[in-house]
Amino acid sequence: MKIGILAGAVLLAAVLAGCSAEGTSSAGALRVQSPAFAEGAAIPVKHACAQQGGEDVSPPLTWSGVPESARELAIVVDDPDAPGGTYLHWIVTGIPVSATSAPEGTAPGKVLPGSGGSAAYAGPCPPGGVHHYHFIVYALPGPVAPDGDAAAVHQRIKDAAIASGETVGTWGG
Repeated sequence: MKIGILAGAVLLAAVLAGCSAEGTSSAGALRVQSPAFAEGAAIPVKHACAQQGGEDVSPPLTWSGVPESARELAIVVDDPDAPGGTYLHWIVTGIPVSATSAPEGTAPGKVLPGSGGSAAYAGPCPPGGVHHYHFIVYALPGPVAPDGDAAAVHQRIKDAAIASGETVGTWGG
């Protein structure tokens, strides 16, 4: 399974610290959007996998509405339409709560043990049909250990979250 992970966020924190934008889509307490695609619309080819003509470049994301009690943010991108169950395309942890966006092509980081994945964002690459890609921002009360496999980290993030929001893009046909 190809899974991209960014943990520790020293580099990401430096990149994100100066970013600012206002999200408009809502799901949960946070409002999340991507300037690259509208809610429910097709994700641009650039952000898809190389096998389908893309560049595996993460799309830009913006968010707002982070609760004051949050101490850290995380991003998860998943595809619940995958044939073998929900496929995790990217997990980013250690994002400072002062950040309000992630720029296009956010740098990759650590690969989780046992993931068998790449350190980079894994763009949409479904075997067939239209798939829905959920770009979820989680507000956390503190750090979530990025150890273990990606599914375990994702579950810890969901369990710890005090708020979340998402925007959904589609890919395939």
